[in-house]
Amino acid sequence: MGKVVEHLLALIQKQVDEHGIVVWYDPGGVYAEVAKELTLPDTAVLHFQDSFFRLRREIEPFLEFVDDEGRMRPDSHIPPRLVVYVPLAQADTEYALVEVESAGVVMAPGATPWQRNTRLRVIAEHVFKKIAPESAADIARQVEEGRLNLRDLDQLSSEVEQISTGTLKLIFGTASPQDVLLMFVATPQYDEELERRQALPELAKVIKRELGIEVEEQASPAMARHAVRRTLLLTDFLAPLALAEHPAVFSQVPLPQEEQHCRNACQLCHVWRQRLDFLEAYLAAARNVEQELGLAALDLPWENLAAGETFPVLETKLLAQAESQILEGNPLNALHLAERRKNSFWARQEPSLQLRWTLVENSARVMILGEAIRTELSKVKKAPEALFRLYTRETDPWCQLDRLYRHLERQYASFDLEHHQDPDLLEKVVVQVRQHYSLTVTQCTEALTQAFEKAGFKVSGFLSQRNIYQQQVFPRLLDREKTAYVLVDALRYEMGQELAEGLQEEFEVTLTPAIAQLPTVTPVGMAALMPEAEKGLEIVEVAGGNVAITVGGAVLKDRAARVKYLQEKVSRKIAVLKLRDLLKPSKKHRQEIKEADLILVTSQEIDRWGEETEDESEARLYMDEVLDKLRRGIRRLASMGVPNLVITADHGHLFGEAFEGGAEMDPPGGKTIALHNRVWIGQGGKAGDGYVRVLAHHLAMGGDLELAFPKGLAVFKTRGVTGAYCHGGISFQEMVIPVISLRAKELRPYVPKTTKVLLEMDKTKVTTRFFSVKATYGLTGLMGAEEIRINLSVRANRKEVGFAVMAAYGFEEGTREIVLRRDKPNAITIMITEENLTSISVHALDAISQVELARLENIPVAIYI
Repeated sequence: MGKVVEHLLALIQKQVDEHGIVVWYDPGGVYAEVAKELTLPDTAVLHFQDSFFRLRREIEPFLEFVDDEGRMRPDSHIPPRLVVYVPLAQADTEYALVEVESAGVVMAPGATPWQRNTRLRVIAEHVFKKIAPESAADIARQVEEGRLNLRDLDQLSSEVEQISTGTLKLIFGTASPQDVLLMFVATPQYDEELERRQALPELAKVIKRELGIEVEEQASPAMARHAVRRTLLLTDFLAPLALAEHPAVFSQVPLPQEEQHCRNACQLCHVWRQRLDFLEAYLAAARNVEQELGLAALDLPWENLAAGETFPVLETKLLAQAESQILEGNPLNALHLAERRKNSFWARQEPSLQLRWTLVENSARVMILGEAIRTELSKVKKAPEALFRLYTRETDPWCQLDRLYRHLERQYASFDLEHHQDPDLLEKVVVQVRQHYSLTVTQCTEALTQAFEKAGFKVSGFLSQRNIYQQQVFPRLLDREKTAYVLVDALRYEMGQELAEGLQEEFEVTLTPAIAQLPTVTPVGMAALMPEAEKGLEIVEVAGGNVAITVGGAVLKDRAARVKYLQEKVSRKIAVLKLRDLLKPSKKHRQEIKEADLILVTSQEIDRWGEETEDESEARLYMDEVLDKLRRGIRRLASMGVPNLVITADHGHLFGEAFEGGAEMDPPGGKTIALHNRVWIGQGGKAGDGYVRVLAHHLAMGGDLELAFPKGLAVFKTRGVTGAYCHGGISFQEMVIPVISLRAKELRPYVPKTTKVLLEMDKTKVTTRFFSVKATYGLTGLMGAEEIRINLSVRANRKEVGFAVMAAYGFEEGTREIVLRRDKPNAITIMITEENLTSISVHALDAISQVELARLENIPVAIYI
């Protein structure tokens, strides 16, 4: 009998002595073995088995001392001594023993006073506070987590008492065996004292008892530590396998054989990995043991070890397996593995591993969703309206594929292949995913083009781009509501969807898909967003070998012409700005916004990056940055008193690497007025199998020009190099544009004083391009939001030198905003983008107000990119 059971029995005995009758409820039968053997002096013990009727009959002789109201009779000279054990919760008995309870007392988990509380955690805490106060809280926590039962506690009480009265307590300052072992394996700082006090034999007994590991009598503390580390880590590594399944290569390694020893070893490793003060020691020990054992070269059942986190080699092997699964056509298996591993211990320690897992995850999702779309496409009605609905529906929209693929390409553009094992495998995965994505987009584009042609290039049931101003902006001006009209060049629907999702806390948001006017090029699309566009457009040739749109008799060939036209048509005061003007608005711009009824904001960043940047990887990184700038600009407008905003686009775009279905072809020829890679505009020429020709009036435009559009992802041969970025033609990505209507909410003012964000780094300096920062959000007062959004700014000499690329949870790819949930730490991966840095600072900014919430300063940098 151990000290925990002794304490429990003493509590029961005391209640019997003082009250006579004790009804002991034990939900789950935690104390079943104790109750089975329970004997107390001059006391009857009854057990509930299967019937309360039977139990009540057994109790009845003891109730002769009780009156009808459940009180002891005044003429009772011999009080009953009775314990009734019921392995159920009191609430589950339907008051079957209420008379007995009234005559005595109830002992149960949570009962009051504490002497009647039989919750195992409480019992354990009382015992260990006496014999090992340093360990009491830790042991109670382990009981609460279900890691220690009554038998474990009795054994532990004996062991802890031995340590607490021995030399080890003096050396390590604790009586907890786990703490003693952890401090020994993690650090050599106690070696000198162990040798001086000749305490290694005593420690060896604890190691043997707790872990089943033999330590040589003549070993030094350093030698003993090395041996224990090796066996400890290997035991943890092989834990997912049964003993009989251990690979033969480890047959000569003396590993613990008892289940309890293995559990203790795994628990010790788990705690070691969680201790920040011993983290560096764990990383070094794991890498050293991995190298000594030559694990990287061994043929092991890696897939069966996937639940472990012991060695970094496990991560690289599982990554290779997941990537191979994608190449072999099993993306679902790869997805499940990536979801389990992307936040594992080594992925958090080496952020580039985490990024690679995210690449695997998104690659698998692109392939799975692409296959689902192709299957659904083969079964649906081929009408423009039906296809557009599938692309924009609320549940599982096809446009989700474009967002996933955009994120994948941006992540891949951030990834450094040179510093990873087997980069060829990941490159092959990305190539295959690109092919699958291209196949899906090709089939969708061909189906949409065919359906559009068959329907006479007409679509009903969707908002037309030409009606956006009339339906979304004009009514607000008519009601004299101050409104911003934000026109974003090349903002496709899925990007607008992502933009809108992050604004729902501050705005009432309505997202509507609209169909862009063909051809999907800037002069046409921007003109279609002007007043009176709903009355008719005409496409005309202008000087310089290009086309323009005539609206209401005005030729709108460029931004200046459109701004002048808008100012003439709108009988309200207008402020005209570019997106960059909103990020740090000047005093002049602030005054213009204050005085204006309509604020026109234009952004050309997406189109400019796509068309002008030769480095496609760089373009991908900066195009996504536009979403962050847009969101900040929108919030800035709202903060300056603009309650209503309408955000839309002139057209979308295609941006996919190496389109498999996109061959170059000759344009129709004849009189070519304008030639883009996705549209020919002119007169005459020839027909071709690879494209469709249509007269301007079939596209609801005046003029005598003709247009030709590729049927799939093909492009026309144009002067210069045709890149992966293009627009102008018929596809979901080019034609479907977002219309985001925002109305600012009445929000409670943001109060930084109540919000506390803590930034921490596990390492003392930055040694690779990727590093992690842990951010934790809390409150200093009683009131506050359950979660907040932040941006991370990485600076050196007041210049931005890096940005967040992912987080353990709540990371928005498009805007790089990060959600922090109250009291839930978030590990954020940051990428350094500049060279020759010596130090950096990391700043956490509130995403809405841009107020700085926390910072880490003077972080040393020891890398060369």
